[in-house]
Amino acid sequence: MKETIDFSALQEFLENQRSTEYFSVHGLEHWNQVEYNGLLLAPHTGADILVVRLFSLFHDSRRLNDHGDPKHGERGAILARELRNKMFELSDEQFEWLCIACEKHTHTHLTGNPTIDTCFDADRLDLGRVGILPHPAKMATVYGAKLAQKLQEEKVSPYHVREWLSKLKV
Repeated sequence: MKETIDFSALQEFLENQRSTEYFSVHGLEHWNQVEYNGLLLAPHTGADILVVRLFSLFHDSRRLNDHGDPKHGERGAILARELRNKMFELSDEQFEWLCIACEKHTHTHLTGNPTIDTCFDADRLDLGRVGILPHPAKMATVYGAKLAQKLQEEKVSPYHVREWLSKLKV
């Protein structure tokens, strides 16, 4: 198995083939924030960092628009299957986690799998970009819920969640 993944090349490839507008709320800025959030969560959840990083790129890569698109996660998983062993390599177990996380990130609360649940929370912690403050009860990991609780307690504006998270150590 390849020891390294060229995340820059993969990100550029995915960015160049996406269907949403250039300034999409589900575009590159969001993907990068989801990666940051995942790296922030992973030491506390025990998540597989490679899977979390790949999820950040694939989960919204096949969105058709910024509105209702319930099958976008499934299409992201299909794209991951097409690019596996071409642009990245994962064990079968890691790859299964990536596909499940992509497929279920919008309609499943939690799975009990630390890696998949970390992917879910990494995405949910960026809801502020659309004016929604993450709620502790809707988080899938204990640490994600703690962060959401602190956001509530400190009355952080949804539009300042990224700034608040950036002050935490990754």
